[in-house]
Amino acid sequence: MTKQMKSKIIDAMDAAGYYFDELESTNDNLRFLGEGCQMLYMDSWKEAEEWLDGVVFDDPAVSDRVEKILHPEHFRKDRSSVLKRLEEKKQVLQDTGKPGSPAKKMVKADIDL
Repeated sequence: MTKQMKSKIIDAMDAAGYYFDELESTNDNLRFLGEGCQMLYMDSWKEAEEWLDGVVFDDPAVSDRVEKILHPEHFRKDRSSVLKRLEEKKQVLQDTGKPGSPAKKMVKADIDL
């Protein structure tokens, strides 16, 4: 396993709440420390990667953080779709300043109360 992939696994385990214990780990016995003195032992980097891919975390935010580290390609968006959404947001913001726009009416109504 490459050094880059090992680093990615360490980062993903960290995002999951388990910190790599460099001092007590060897290539065939990886040790990760969690909250409350919880320890995870893995026989290989591959096993750690498989565990991260297979585990279901209680907190969806933790799952998302781990997934973004291990599989960033799942979260990449097409540049043109991102630019289109930004243009749409820009247009909405510009429209809110025009007289008679729904957003301006809502703001005015809130002020009149």
